Amino acid sequence: MVEGEPVNQSDELPKVENEQPIETEPAVAELVVKHPLENKWTLWFFENKSKIWEENIHEVASFDTVEDFWCLFNHIKRPSQLSNQCDYNYFKNGIKPMWEDEKNSAGGRWLLQLPPAKNSQHVDEYWKNIILSIIGEIYDQSSEINGAIVNVRTKGTKIAVWTNNASKDNGSNIMAIGRKIKEVLGAQNEKMVYESHADTANKQGSFTKHAFMI
Repeated sequence: MVEGEPVNQSDELPKVENEQPIETEPAVAELVVKHPLENKWTLWFFENKSKIWEENIHEVASFDTVEDFWCLFNHIKRPSQLSNQCDYNYFKNGIKPMWEDEKNSAGGRWLLQLPPAKNSQHVDEYWKNIILSIIGEIYDQSSEINGAIVNVRTKGTKIAVWTNNASKDNGSNIMAIGRKIKEVLGAQNEKMVYESHADTANKQGSFTKHAFMI
């Protein structure tokens, strides 16, 4: 007998007396409950590399829940981190961020002009609050809001909310949206102007006629 070798060798482990089968709880699939938005939205990214506009803009992703929005928003750069000549565009799904889209052609935009993004302490916070307000549809006139754009340029940053009805007869709704934007931003001292897309497309030089101003 080899020293240290057990007296009784067995290929089986000893059984415990009165051993009872071990009951395991059935695996329960984790349910992830998401919070739906009123509309589906799409993020577009623009980078000015070509003279052909369509070659510069790309559809990034679409979302229709709160959770999917944050998953997207938290994994992309903030406006202050973008290179010049870049834009973010959040629009209701099916609407392209261009004047010619039939949902935009009769509309316009509320426009807020800020210093260059890298030098502005407000641009990232303003942009986040604008997006949260439009996808959360906190406006009484949310059906008139098509989307929002932030333009990052060397001379300054523009944040715009696009609406679908720029007619003067709709002035009360346009003004209500503008006042709500200022409330959302906490930017009562900031100047905002409203321009129709038709006026912007037909402007002479760099100046666009303002339909409304607050």
